[in-house]
Amino acid sequence: MPNNLPAHSSETVPWTFRKTLRGVSSYSAAVPPRLANLDLTLSDDLADASRTLQRSIAAFDAISSPTISILEPFLIRTEAIASSQIEEEITTVDQLARVEAGRTSSAKARTVYGASEALQKLVSTASSRALELADVLGAYRSLMGGDVSEHYYAGKLRDVQNWIGGPNAYPVGADYVPPQPDRLPELMDDLLIFLSRTDIDPLMQAAVGHAQFESIHPFTDGNGRIGRSLINGVLRFRNVTRTVSVPIAAALTASREEYFQALITYRSGEESPIVRVIAEALQTAVAEARRSDASIAGLPARWKEQLLPRAGSATAKALNVLLAHPILDVDDITELTGVSESAAYRAIDQLESAGVLRRVVQSRRNGLWVAGEVLDEADNLIARIAAGT
Repeated sequence: MPNNLPAHSSETVPWTFRKTLRGVSSYSAAVPPRLANLDLTLSDDLADASRTLQRSIAAFDAISSPTISILEPFLIRTEAIASSQIEEEITTVDQLARVEAGRTSSAKARTVYGASEALQKLVSTASSRALELADVLGAYRSLMGGDVSEHYYAGKLRDVQNWIGGPNAYPVGADYVPPQPDRLPELMDDLLIFLSRTDIDPLMQAAVGHAQFESIHPFTDGNGRIGRSLINGVLRFRNVTRTVSVPIAAALTASREEYFQALITYRSGEESPIVRVIAEALQTAVAEARRSDASIAGLPARWKEQLLPRAGSATAKALNVLLAHPILDVDDITELTGVSESAAYRAIDQLESAGVLRRVVQSRRNGLWVAGEVLDEADNLIARIAAGT
């Protein structure tokens, strides 16, 4: 059955900016099509790709390795880092760890942490029901609530015109001008109805829903990160995933130009390129995430072989909790292991000397340490995907 996805149309909008431009009295803004009731089907090759992908994701989701209880936080952290890298928001895993532990860190690290919170909220909600506008706004509040320049708009649909690219500080000459603000409530309602359907292929739904969200561009900032989180939200809602989030942004970062071009092509009424890009990114992400799972699962045995801690010692007890709690301070170790504070400090000294722990807050009394190899695997995963290995 042929698809009937219309191309985006446009409308002429009167110039209402304070600054006037000579000879300019209006500009053109996009009007994305409505999706709620469209009958969208995959081509035969993409349908095959979708079935293969869903089997791969299901197998990954069913992993019963010792790391499964900590794999989801790791994957969400990785996805937040990679998704922010697409937007050129760069931070380190150590900076992000400081934010997770409630310590001071850079503004960019706080934004990346907000991205992980946003993804967690959307996926958690989608586990039990279809997403609603309040859920998307809540995720946006988590993402941008700590941003000094954007906190006013956090949790709100934009009430101003935005645009993407171009040489000017105005929509004239921009690469793309999203719809006017007064169209946003209707467009978002339509999109969320589409995302609540269960009668279309999940891959098609996730990819088209993501592309439509990016076309609507409902927020003043953070649209890419929330839009990519919706992909995992759809996969969870459609029971393609049950316990893990696929770090798709890492793979999209590696194919950034192709990804952006597919979003542009979507506006002309052709959805196949974005579906294909999303399918390939998900397949790559699953394969590399399985490698990361295996790598993390093997760390405790390697640590114990390296250190040979005495059974029942504070060091041995600390090693047993590091996978589930890779960011911790002395109080965390005493609470998790039941050892005294002085024993916890001795264990930390031994683990830090051996390179198992890495100090990220330089204070003896209020120090913070991370299991470096656990956190660094996020960077390793992203690097492997970028290198195509």
